[in-house]
Amino acid sequence: MPRDSRPRLIAQVTRSANVMFNPQAPSLQVSARSLLFRQALAAAFKAHRQNVPFAPASLPALLDGCRNGVQGLLGKPGCRDALGEICARLFHAPGRDAEAQAWWHEGVATAVFAARVAQLRQASVSASFLGGLLHRSGEVLALKMLARVELEYRMKLDSASRRDWCTAHSPQLMDRLLRAWNLPAGIGACMLGWMRFGELAEVSGESAALYFGRLFAIEYLQPQFCVPGALDHAASELGLSADQVTRVRQEEARSLIRALE
Repeated sequence: MPRDSRPRLIAQVTRSANVMFNPQAPSLQVSARSLLFRQALAAAFKAHRQNVPFAPASLPALLDGCRNGVQGLLGKPGCRDALGEICARLFHAPGRDAEAQAWWHEGVATAVFAARVAQLRQASVSASFLGGLLHRSGEVLALKMLARVELEYRMKLDSASRRDWCTAHSPQLMDRLLRAWNLPAGIGACMLGWMRFGELAEVSGESAALYFGRLFAIEYLQPQFCVPGALDHAASELGLSADQVTRVRQEEARSLIRALE
């Protein structure tokens, strides 16, 4: 390629229309786009990884309000404000709002079910609830960075690459959020520990509650992806009786999701 034609190629790439692409594709043109785009992503992560949204001022009120369960939670002082601010600050990603909203719904449902499991297992309800609410926080912070770069470059990662990028950067961003929000150690352990449920000989009751709360949430929101009976069998290994599983399933997570919209 002539030396003076390279700037024109870069200009054409950066001004291109929205393109859904796979960075692993062999095409020379796609590879050039991928290189520019991934350089921008790397720079964005380096520049913004320390910049997480401030914690809501009403967060302590939310922790106090859900201490004994989520029944009537929105009527308790500061709780609606805290949940609304968490949604607005974390789960808003222009250009990727569909994914961010799906993760918010999953977070709320997981929080509701995890709180109920925690009640049944004598674990901390507030830690299980907030851990469930924020268990996707690292991924959604990565998604926010990705969305900004995508809008700037008018390009878009394919679903598999988006998932890989968010997953790879999630742990560091979640750790940063835990520190910036000064969350109690028990909540941090819950948010991080649930992913290793089944790998470790022992996990906290809160991590177990979050793990199963997420399974109940997926069954509730996306039943088409669940194998019939699998959750009941797994819950029995936790020590939940069939009657307790039924009580957890009776939680109205969707009513809380709708009330916050």
